[in-house]
Amino acid sequence: MRIHEYAIRNNDDLWEVRLDGRLASGQPTQSAALHFADALAQAAAARGSWSKIVLFDGDGGSLEFPTTGPAED
Repeated sequence: MRIHEYAIRNNDDLWEVRLDGRLASGQPTQSAALHFADALAQAAAARGSWSKIVLFDGDGGSLEFPTTGPAED
């Protein structure tokens, strides 16, 4: 089972959302980037894919959210 990763990090006052290393979006705030990544992860789950969101801070730390995937039948 492959798990796609949405990585969120700040780069020059722009919050980047990267899907498996590729830039998916740039958002003005951390909250907007998190909402964007969550919307993509939920849409992917509806199509049967697994995803996780990782939020990186400026000090090198990170916060990993629970993995999301398709609903159980």
